[in-house]
Amino acid sequence: MTVRGRRLLIGCLAALSPHCVVASRVGAQAQRPRQPPVSSQGRLAVTGCAGQRISNIVVITQPPFNERLPRDLEWVRRTVRTMHVNTRDDIVRRFLLLKVGEPCNQIQRAESERILRAQPFLVDARIRAYDDENGGVLLEVETRDDFSLIFKPLLRASAPLLRGIQLGEMNLAGNATQATVEWRDGRAYNDVLGLSFTDYQFAGGRNELRVVGRRNPFGQRMELGILRPFYTDLQRFAWVGGVGGTREPLRLQRGPLPANAVNVRREYGSLGGLVRVGPVGRLKLVGASITRESERIDPDAFMLTPNGVIPDTVAAPLPTFRRQSVLRANLLLGVRAIRFVRVQGFDALTGAQDIRVGAQVGLVGGQSLAIGPAVDRDRFFATNVYLGAGGERWFAGVQAITEMRYDLERRLWDNTIGSGRAAWYFRPAVRQTTVLQAEWATGRRMRVPFQLTMADREGGLIGHRNSTVPGARRAVVRAEQRLVVPTRLNLADVGVAGFAEAGRLWAERSVPYSVDTPWRGAVGVSLLAAVPPRSRRLWRIDVAVPVGNDPNRKFEVRISGLDRSRLFWRDPNDVGVSRERTAPTSLFTWP
Repeated sequence: MTVRGRRLLIGCLAALSPHCVVASRVGAQAQRPRQPPVSSQGRLAVTGCAGQRISNIVVITQPPFNERLPRDLEWVRRTVRTMHVNTRDDIVRRFLLLKVGEPCNQIQRAESERILRAQPFLVDARIRAYDDENGGVLLEVETRDDFSLIFKPLLRASAPLLRGIQLGEMNLAGNATQATVEWRDGRAYNDVLGLSFTDYQFAGGRNELRVVGRRNPFGQRMELGILRPFYTDLQRFAWVGGVGGTREPLRLQRGPLPANAVNVRREYGSLGGLVRVGPVGRLKLVGASITRESERIDPDAFMLTPNGVIPDTVAAPLPTFRRQSVLRANLLLGVRAIRFVRVQGFDALTGAQDIRVGAQVGLVGGQSLAIGPAVDRDRFFATNVYLGAGGERWFAGVQAITEMRYDLERRLWDNTIGSGRAAWYFRPAVRQTTVLQAEWATGRRMRVPFQLTMADREGGLIGHRNSTVPGARRAVVRAEQRLVVPTRLNLADVGVAGFAEAGRLWAERSVPYSVDTPWRGAVGVSLLAAVPPRSRRLWRIDVAVPVGNDPNRKFEVRISGLDRSRLFWRDPNDVGVSRERTAPTSLFTWP
């Protein structure tokens, strides 16, 4: 019996499946290449789903390290397996679009694989079809878990060494739930205390429950959301509902002058849904939502110093920010012609991801309603445009997200925020990947506090984390050449990279203290790792030397661990903080 046949037989016995004998025969037949398995009618080789009746579904869940390690490292494998709980069988089954007794459809099989791969706690997923010798097929669903422990200490060179810690689990007890707790020393302010919880199968379906509670050094953030994401073109409906509120200062950089801050209070809520119209692959989405936004900015600025809050005594004018209180009825429209291609080694080191090839456009149009305390009169518009082309060796994509509002009283457009990314991936060999990308962000006629800097961890430049020069528009270009280093340890995938990046800022009158800057940049090398092997989470140690005339540039060593394979583009922190909280950034990831 082949290894696949033995694995399927063991999985069947573990599930007390009545088709164990069938699975064993499938494995035995695989040893006779001259007689491939065929359906009972003798017309179709079982290479996939083609309308056969599904007689049984066998689920095999694998732990993070499913291959033996060298003898000196075998203790790592044993320790992880002892602490780790595999994703439960019923959790995997709920993500499937295929059911026992229904016809086996190849599109549903491929989409079920992709939905499983989209889950942050899984490394990969495969669904294979086998002849059951009775005119139907038996499906084997195999998944492999990612390393799910979250442990992020915040260390400093001076005493006390431990300044904070984040602990959690991405797949708590194998139940598709993520829970984290966080603490960080606030020094002269409140200590940071945070709790977040996400259930990816809320109420036993493909729904998500998200809860966030966090006390910041000078404020707090509370959010509750329940949504049904638009996972696949095969589903008919998607919806979202949520409420939240924040109170926190927004720090404003002033170049050579000390930074000041203004206190911003926000309350927001939304309820809406979408329905699919049209065939799979070329569809339209139509929906509606009700959203509520309230924002207040304190008129007096202050300074956050290491010793506490002090009044802002620096003679630098602060723009006047307008209060917002609006209730909107929104129309949601989308057009989508997308197919998914499974690739490896693009955003992950060697792990698999599904890239979107084709085009999709999302539109949001909102009209304010004068009800109760909602006194603002405006119209709101948002667009999300995505284009992608390529395959397993190369891929080019671009995405742009823009939002703006039209003030009906002042009769002008304001609060225009845009961001986006264009990228080209080239993989000439299995172990080599070249990535060229450009990112941009802009804010015009802002009525809320807004600044862009090169200090932002996601949108800025490495080596410029101490930059104090703000702008209203930002452009950054990056280039990276990655090389996977062969290893037989089976503990992790390892790689090295060389990179270079450059960026600049432009001023705009409505953005406080913004100025034009020359091009600045950084060059460096990186040590890369994916734990366990083929994980989509890429750990990096970046060593960078800044280039340019910024007086605050500094040699930097940055450690990060992120999964960038699920979304082509996500807003940097300094862009997202000023966007409308209830406006969907994408009709296809929200819902």
